[in-house]
Amino acid sequence: MAWYRTGTVTVTNGSTTVTGSGTAWVANSRVGDAFVGPDRLTYEITNIASDSALSIYPSYKSNSQSGQEYSIIPVQGYTKKLADQASELINDCDDALNTLETDYNQNVSNLTIIATDGYRKSIEQNSGGRNTVVYDAQGNPNIMCVIPRFNVEDLGLTALNLGTGTHPAFITNGAPRGEILVGKYLASSAAGGSAVIGGSQPLTSVNYDVAKELCTRKGANWHMMSIHEWAAIALWSLANGTVPRGNTNYGRSHEAKWETARRADNGLPGDTSSTGRTDTGKGPATWNHDHTEFGVCDLVGNVWEWIDQMKLDDGQIITTLDNNPSLTEAGWNRHTAYYDSTSTTGGSPILNSTVTNRMGNVGDDINSGYSNSVGFKLLQKSSGYAPVELLRQLLLETASDQTVGGVLYTRNYGDRFPLRGGSWFDGSYAGLGALGLGVARSHSSGNIGFRPAFFV
Repeated sequence: MAWYRTGTVTVTNGSTTVTGSGTAWVANSRVGDAFVGPDRLTYEITNIASDSALSIYPSYKSNSQSGQEYSIIPVQGYTKKLADQASELINDCDDALNTLETDYNQNVSNLTIIATDGYRKSIEQNSGGRNTVVYDAQGNPNIMCVIPRFNVEDLGLTALNLGTGTHPAFITNGAPRGEILVGKYLASSAAGGSAVIGGSQPLTSVNYDVAKELCTRKGANWHMMSIHEWAAIALWSLANGTVPRGNTNYGRSHEAKWETARRADNGLPGDTSSTGRTDTGKGPATWNHDHTEFGVCDLVGNVWEWIDQMKLDDGQIITTLDNNPSLTEAGWNRHTAYYDSTSTTGGSPILNSTVTNRMGNVGDDINSGYSNSVGFKLLQKSSGYAPVELLRQLLLETASDQTVGGVLYTRNYGDRFPLRGGSWFDGSYAGLGALGLGVARSHSSGNIGFRPAFFV
């Protein structure tokens, strides 16, 4: 059966009641079906009172909203008998809610498992296997994009001189992986101070360490998106002619201003008087890495993303050699590669084997002071610099201007942790090549978020 999406819903934080407008739920849904709310979290339908009133379990976790989109997913595989038993149990115990919840969980645990599995299967079937659902340690469903392994030479990007072999995003401690799972959406707030992939607004104003901890808190094999994973997706998009646009101009694309998404403040696209951040994944398909509705959303613009497994230490580039989130920073590799500067008071970054123009004091992590910038496509190398293949594969170095766009920002003093993609007000400065290396790990801002990833 098809998903049911007719009409809109009103939901209230902490309530199990969902009110519909223009809905016909009696004929088009059943107890035990999955209700996907405006927050993109999944709930179980426990009662259908009328065409415009139903109950869900658990109670609604996110902010109260009205007039919002929703979906009801028919759960394939459960029996009518189990569904009817669940409905009868609820109707019989309306006067004893606490007892009901305990008994219900015990008696329909199998139905819950089947419903959960049905949701995952529906996502996989609808996307042709390009998306899946992973449940984290907090029980949150997370919609993930499946990124299959590829060899860099198969991309056909010969001008970038990427070498040969498996891209390092698909290697962990020397062992290859068949695929990686990357959050389809930026992380959003979830109940209990956790983070979920699929909320309405990105979770921002968290520093590097908090963002990383929120990802690992999700359970085994979860981690914050790495410099390797970002580069793999970006290079794939470049090779396939699907480099995404995004929210780079206060709710719209600066390149195609008719491409818009709903803003957090409900403001008009292009209005610069307030916050222009948009809901996660609400832009057109051209804002996704593969230009389809099943791609990774919002890589360009909206908010910068904290990225793991790379940092700048007094200008020196330090990374893991492959995609190994369990390796501590002390074990990361120090490349003989530095982001030098054309001036001690700014200028442009330039790749060098040392730092000749330092813009601040060694070891100073200050988030102000002199910095520099250059379009990533225009990044130059000093005459004594020896190019590093891995850094080209990670989009930290380029051999050609036929690469992804965006601006590189650096401070070659102190520890600097990477941000990629750009934000809603960055215009042409945003892009898959946009890289911010100007802030310390303690920095946080309303235009910085993050994205979890998962190893199968």
